[in-house]
Amino acid sequence: MTRIISKIGRILTVSGVAATLALSMSSPASAGAQAAYRVCAKAYVQSSGWTAEQCANAGQSLSVGAAGGGRAIEAVQMAVAGSRLCATGYRQGSGWGAEKCAASGTRITLGSAGTGLRLEAVSFGVQTGTICGNSYVQGVGWNPVWYCGVNGETNGIGTTGQNKRMEAVSFMICRSAESC
Repeated sequence: MTRIISKIGRILTVSGVAATLALSMSSPASAGAQAAYRVCAKAYVQSSGWTAEQCANAGQSLSVGAAGGGRAIEAVQMAVAGSRLCATGYRQGSGWGAEKCAASGTRITLGSAGTGLRLEAVSFGVQTGTICGNSYVQGVGWNPVWYCGVNGETNGIGTTGQNKRMEAVSFMICRSAESC
C-alpha cells in the first residue's frame, strides 16, 4: 500500500465515505450560527479548469476533483467557517510550499492553476475543532482512512516523493474529533 503522508494529528477510520453535499454559498461565513463549522473547496483539474465549489456543514463531507479520471489536481482552493485554517501544498517539482493561514470565511489557494504541475499532497489544520481529509491518488484510489488535524494539529493527504497525482480530495470539518 502507498504510504500516505501524515504529520501530527489523528487518523479517523470510516466504513464508508459520507455523501457529498453541494450547497450554494457565496462565503463560508454566510452560513450563520446554525452552521458555525463549515468547509468549502474547489479544485483546478488538469485540462478541465475549476470544479464547482462544494460546501459541507459540520460532520458532513465534500469531494472535489475527478476521481478515476486520470487527470491531476493542479490547485485546491478552500475555506472554513468557525475556525482559522492553515494549509500547505506539495507541488510537483518544488515540494512543500509556504504555509498559508486564513481567518474564518477567507479562502486560500494551494498549488498553481493552469501550469500543468500536479498538486501531490495537502497538509491542513484548524485552530479549533477538527478537520479531516481524504484523497484519491493515482494507482491507489481512495484511502480507506481519513486523516484529521485536531485543535491546531495538522495532518495531510496525498503522497510525497512518489510522483503520483491526486485526482480528487474530500474534506470534513467537525466541532470535535468525537463528532466526526
